[in-house]
Amino acid sequence: MSRSRFIELTNDFCAIANIDQPELMVQGNAIEVDGIDFFVQYDEEFAPDHLIVYCDFGMPPQERLLDAYQALLETNMLIYAANSPAFMLGPDQRVTFGYQCRLNELRAPELMTILLNLAEQARDWRTDHFLDA
Repeated sequence: MSRSRFIELTNDFCAIANIDQPELMVQGNAIEVDGIDFFVQYDEEFAPDHLIVYCDFGMPPQERLLDAYQALLETNMLIYAANSPAFMLGPDQRVTFGYQCRLNELRAPELMTILLNLAEQARDWRTDHFLDA
């Protein structure tokens, strides 16, 4: 049941986002929303009631790497709670933000709003990396 709900959500989302291959999103491939890459992960076996949205925030500034990582860890501490979103570092060293959503409470317009808000935050982070000038 949950897998079919995930596929339905993906199809509905792709229709409003003008993404013509929803099966790629279902398979976990990147989609672009407002110029930012996202991955949506669904695992029916381990978390049948949730999906995780991963937002690519980009590369941290090499000249202030330690400061940028510290700012991300401090942000994680501020938003910490059970099943809360979190910043992480991907294998390619890009900063990623993971956001968990309840599948049965999410509809395509709400998912679009979440992705648009995260895209705006990612663009802001790429400008200042949560660091003072």
